[in-house]
Amino acid sequence: MKRLALAALSLALLAPAALAQNAKPPAAAPAAPAPAAAPAKPPGCTATHGALPQNWSGQAFALDGETLGGSGLKTPLRIWGVQAPALRDAQRVETVPGMRARATLEDLLARADHKVKCRIARYDSECRLVAQCALDEAQPIDLGGAMLASGVVYGHELDEPLSWEPRAAQRYADAEFEARKARKGSWPHWLGEK
Repeated sequence: MKRLALAALSLALLAPAALAQNAKPPAAAPAAPAPAAAPAKPPGCTATHGALPQNWSGQAFALDGETLGGSGLKTPLRIWGVQAPALRDAQRVETVPGMRARATLEDLLARADHKVKCRIARYDSECRLVAQCALDEAQPIDLGGAMLASGVVYGHELDEPLSWEPRAAQRYADAEFEARKARKGSWPHWLGEK
């Protein structure tokens, strides 16, 4: 089981950016690379968006399958640890996998009247906030983990540990592995099945 989880984590770490354009993830995953240092925030993000906040909570809506907009947010918020298929292709036409991912995220948000609580990890290269978010309800549901379990997104940059939950990457890799094994969501397409 540990080998399978490691293989799933390796797959998540090595999934190319092309998958965001609806490509298939790699069929076989090489050994996991050594964890890299957390990427530095791009210069200029704090100048244009202010100091990195630690938390954000409020009403959010899905911009795509991995990005939230919300009241009081100066910049969009990217969900930590997941990569969704591109919402639009090169011709700016919406894609089916991208629309499924956005709809799944929107359905999750609707469960809690769109109220979320997020812990901010960093800025990304586009100056979006990267955060681990959960539905703000009695039994919080981790949005990234739920999206991975549904099979409409795959793990992304899971080598970046979260100080408040060091095992989050393993939990996400396990959720992705189970979704892939069950052929949920977009996995049949990504695996090249008819």
